[in-house]
Amino acid sequence: MNNHELVSQILNTAGSQFVSVVFEKINGEKRQLTFNPKHIGEIKGTGSKCQDPNIFRIMDINLKQWRSFDARRVISIKVSGQLTELNKEAA
Repeated sequence: MNNHELVSQILNTAGSQFVSVVFEKINGEKRQLTFNPKHIGEIKGTGSKCQDPNIFRIMDINLKQWRSFDARRVISIKVSGQLTELNKEAA
């Protein structure tokens, strides 16, 4: 199972429980986002839909802003205290 499938499966199972994801940005910096899986989708008013299925667009509950992350760069995902560490695929 690749990272996209695993992340999708975890988010689908989470329902409306908060999810915390840690991922590596392109510049190598680690970033953590917390969100409700019910707030995943396209960002309205940005033009065309993202064609890359590895990109998840979410509403960060702390920043109250839309953010995105690449499933290929996810280090870990935490739901209800259960931490899942992911193998980093080739970017």
